[in-house]
Amino acid sequence: MRNSGKKVPAKPSGEPLPLSETVEMAAGNANTRAYLMLKQAVLSGRFRPQQTITQRMVTELLGLGEMPAREALKRLIAEGAFTAMPNRSARVPLLDRRDILQLCELRILLESKAAFLAAENVTLHQIEGLRAMNQRMDACDTKGDLQEYKQLNMDFHFAIYRIADNQHLAMLIETLWLRMAPFISRTINWAASISGRFEVLRASGHGALLTAFQHRDAEGARRAMILDLSEIHETEGYWDALDEGPEEANA
Repeated sequence: MRNSGKKVPAKPSGEPLPLSETVEMAAGNANTRAYLMLKQAVLSGRFRPQQTITQRMVTELLGLGEMPAREALKRLIAEGAFTAMPNRSARVPLLDRRDILQLCELRILLESKAAFLAAENVTLHQIEGLRAMNQRMDACDTKGDLQEYKQLNMDFHFAIYRIADNQHLAMLIETLWLRMAPFISRTINWAASISGRFEVLRASGHGALLTAFQHRDAEGARRAMILDLSEIHETEGYWDALDEGPEEANA
């Protein structure tokens, strides 16, 4: 991205800047920009469990030089997104079943609360924005573009957390996403590999969230977010696929 020299307009109260715009504002600070760009890559599911992340890989991904890449990698290691490895490299953590269940339980608690708050705050304009993102996700499903789907899924969820207008809650949710995003990405890959499975999962939570927001139904939004986050665990074959290991699941 290029710094145009123009001031980025402030968002209305209760609507913090999306991460992509925050990256644009940080254009004059290469270290901060690199950190935000790498964080966005993690959150949008670009890495898989147990993947080795080298400084050279990060430098090429970000295009901002070795020093910013090194600092970004160090910050995300400190935040738990990566595990430090020798020679300034890192690795995406592999979560076991207990880790996943514990993190998912926390996600359900926090993100359902965020959906509840968002339903109380949401405007018609914001609902239309969420609906447009969901329609683009449907298009990704049709054309088989899983990476764009993952990016839009992150955008959809984080838009809800911004609308909730609770910065402390949003920070806790982001911390959980940094740990879970590679696993979420792997789960989407698995669901998309089985005929009919992905379509059923896609149709469950987001539509119910949009309906709840349209009716300003805070309790309905809370239930819809719980459905969106938990239904995959009840899907036949889910835990068997998890036990196969990251190589098979990401094939």
